[in-house]
Amino acid sequence: MSPLNVAIIGAGPVGLTLAHLLLVSPSKINVTIFERDASSSSRTTKGGTLDLHDDTGLAALDAAGLRPAFDRIARYDARSGGMIIADSQGKTVFEMPVEEGEANTRPEIDREDLKTMLLDALPESTIRWGSRVSSITPDGTIHFSDGSQIEAIQYDLVVGADGAWSKVRTHITDTKPVFAGLSGWEMHIPNPDVTHPEIASAVGHGLYFALGGGRGIVGQRLGSGAIMLYAMASGESPDNLKDALAASGGDLAQLRERVREEYAAEGWSKELLAWIDAAKPEMLRGWPLYEYVLPDGHVWTHRKGWTLVGDAAHVMTPFAGEGVNAGMRDALELSKRIRAVVEASRKEALDGAVVEYEQEMFVRLREVMTETYNNKQGMFSKDAPESFLAKMAEIMGGPPPDP
Repeated sequence: MSPLNVAIIGAGPVGLTLAHLLLVSPSKINVTIFERDASSSSRTTKGGTLDLHDDTGLAALDAAGLRPAFDRIARYDARSGGMIIADSQGKTVFEMPVEEGEANTRPEIDREDLKTMLLDALPESTIRWGSRVSSITPDGTIHFSDGSQIEAIQYDLVVGADGAWSKVRTHITDTKPVFAGLSGWEMHIPNPDVTHPEIASAVGHGLYFALGGGRGIVGQRLGSGAIMLYAMASGESPDNLKDALAASGGDLAQLRERVREEYAAEGWSKELLAWIDAAKPEMLRGWPLYEYVLPDGHVWTHRKGWTLVGDAAHVMTPFAGEGVNAGMRDALELSKRIRAVVEASRKEALDGAVVEYEQEMFVRLREVMTETYNNKQGMFSKDAPESFLAKMAEIMGGPPPDP
């Protein structure tokens, strides 16, 4: 059998993981990744911290032979897995217990560090940088913004790993992400242990949620020691972010003050308002959240020679920590089926294998997306955090934790 040719659109963690999983096959599989960024260092927004799970993200890294490289940079300290939930006055209502020296079963890694690790382990020739998809014609021709194009017929399979606003998805289905009813601002406190030790102490080494009245302030510790800060509110329109930026005349310090005033007007504590004050205004950016309609989830009619993985297939809000894990599990499940076809020298069975992957993924993601949706609804309800904790207790089979 001639080598299988696979095109992957998108060099995020999921697309890169899929490439690794295909390239470790003992049988020849040619993989080309087309990535819109000009280079590995050209993107200015890096993202926050991820925790990888045994049966999803970590299982994919194990299968790709990348676990040793991951273990060298991941954070296994139990403190990095800690989580605190507080109310709008900063009163802690729930704290995930962590013990010094105890292993963290969901090791953490910054998104950018994971991506760098995956890139460094790939042959440079695998990726075509600066390949932003502008359109895909009905005959399967993929057009790039630089005027170049490729014919999908050159490849046995084209995999869309190009995120929430996937161009590949538009060739497979008309479904688009819908606004999750939640948006806000991403901010950054670079060196809180020195400049704002009280904030550093509150966040600790993990994740801090202050919730109340449909709003939230979320602090997340990065590997560098910095804190990524999110100020989010339900019921907002994504257009509000643009309107707020326009009203401030592009002055990010003024915009930060506007965000602070919104929280102050609803009675948030001065201690939590100080978190917004501490954020560097020049690193502030809007953050609208999108998801697919639930509970039916997102399915599509299979299109021969094409499929989707990760956010391109099932973008969701981040409130269950499952997004990248689910995508890496997609990569694992799809690669298993592709490799089985190649190793059996049955290229004609490829399409059936992809259909099998899609059907498995549709079922697997239904529960994950429902959990994520329910978490978002509970955390940003008007009577949070109490209602969210009560729902957690109901699911876990126990009384709400004492404040």
